[in-house]
Amino acid sequence: MRDSATPPSPAAPDAAGQRPLVLVADDYPENRRLLYFYLRDRFEVLQAASAEEALEVLREQVRLGQPVPLAILDLNFCDGMSGIDAVQRIRADDALAPMRVMALTAYAYPDDRERCLEAGFDAYISKPVFKPGLLEQIGALLGPSPSGDGAGGQPGTVWISRPHGGA
Repeated sequence: MRDSATPPSPAAPDAAGQRPLVLVADDYPENRRLLYFYLRDRFEVLQAASAEEALEVLREQVRLGQPVPLAILDLNFCDGMSGIDAVQRIRADDALAPMRVMALTAYAYPDDRERCLEAGFDAYISKPVFKPGLLEQIGALLGPSPSGDGAGGQPGTVWISRPHGGA
């Protein structure tokens, strides 16, 4: 579990007026697309299709001097490293460790949430993901964010679907 004394990265635009970066990593393009649409009005959204690609993107952003304040990682990818493996590597990397990381998963039992927090995630959200709940979780992690289009959506109107099950 992360040290809660570490101050969150700001979610407001920086001095140049740029929106904060958020990385969405999920192996299903439909899930990445949905989260992109939920976040695009308030954040600059980067995407990755694997945990390995997510780590590459995060490290590249640090090299560019534009660290990502929040990564949203699926727990289970079809191939390669899991989201838990990725968050453990993030926490072990001094340049990435301050970042906030949210677990995204189809697992919805209380034990799953605790397992994620113990592994190093700052927050946990289960699928299906609804825009108001996602933005509330992000706000709790990063603080106030720039206003978007006001399209909050209603629970039950949008579902993340997977063609073959899984998390």
